[in-house]
Amino acid sequence: MTQKTKQQKQTPPPEKRAFQGKQLDLFQDFLCNTPAEQERLSNTIELWDAVPKYHINRRRQGKLRKDGFLPTAERNFMFRGKEVTVKIRPARITVDNKDKEFYPAAREELVEDALRKMACQPGKGYLDSDRSGVMFTLYQLRNELKKAGHTLSFSQTVEALEILKRTNIELKSTDGKISYETSPLTTLIRVSKNDLKENPDARWYADFSALVTEGIKLIKYRQYDYALNMSFKGQLTRYLHKRMCHNYAQASMLNPYSITMQGIARDSGLLGCVRANDNLRKLEQSLTELQEREVISYYESEEIRGKRNALEDVRYTIYPHPKFVAQVKKANKRLALAEK
Repeated sequence: MTQKTKQQKQTPPPEKRAFQGKQLDLFQDFLCNTPAEQERLSNTIELWDAVPKYHINRRRQGKLRKDGFLPTAERNFMFRGKEVTVKIRPARITVDNKDKEFYPAAREELVEDALRKMACQPGKGYLDSDRSGVMFTLYQLRNELKKAGHTLSFSQTVEALEILKRTNIELKSTDGKISYETSPLTTLIRVSKNDLKENPDARWYADFSALVTEGIKLIKYRQYDYALNMSFKGQLTRYLHKRMCHNYAQASMLNPYSITMQGIARDSGLLGCVRANDNLRKLEQSLTELQEREVISYYESEEIRGKRNALEDVRYTIYPHPKFVAQVKKANKRLALAEK
């Protein structure tokens, strides 16, 4: 699982043959009953979607930024029993004729998910020996985001793409078996007769992270309800839903899903409140949203208290909704067919 990517200067657009192939067909083909259901589906990628890379919101960035610049962000998370360190080196872009640095945040996460959804469409997604990605126009990308409930201007969309391209993500596990250096978008190419970046009809090519490419080639992905995920109000709710879709392969009422507040805080980076009770409230708001949207039927909680009865952690036992169980069974069958 060891790999290090290098940015290539003047990377050409993918060749026509990259838009066809067995591996790409498997990634784009979902197990569902109707075309309308297929429109709702996309793929989670095993390691890449577990990385807490979109957790630093704009408000916090403003407090950390000095003279326009940000420090390298670092945090640890657990992946398949391994402790992994992620370092996020911010993107430097020009805003109002001044250089300014940004970490990718919730907006960039939505844009990346929309691009990955578009890559599931034949003729738009491509896969070559060492690259995968999507061909699109700004109009198409903005329309996909709008359809999913997120409206961005042309300039906001371009800025998000630039941040995704210029951010550097470094991953290393304590046992040395995971070592990557990549970007959310490793290459971003615009092909247009018009020099304006905001030209809605310009054709763009975006190469995904090396971890996405590896996930597609090794079939380390699972289908999930992308439309439902994009409709959630909270970023933490989207994280929990995507995590359950990928990890909870044995979903049933007899096999509930277990999480802890501290584990979610560590692995998502989205519970940054100083007081434990505030983190508890935020997490349970997300669980309630999942319950209202028929992802889970109900959940039970067990508080873990320490000295002076102070709240240290909470263990949650989550029981899935029958609709979610049905979706997981389809994802399991689709994965089994792809692996054959």
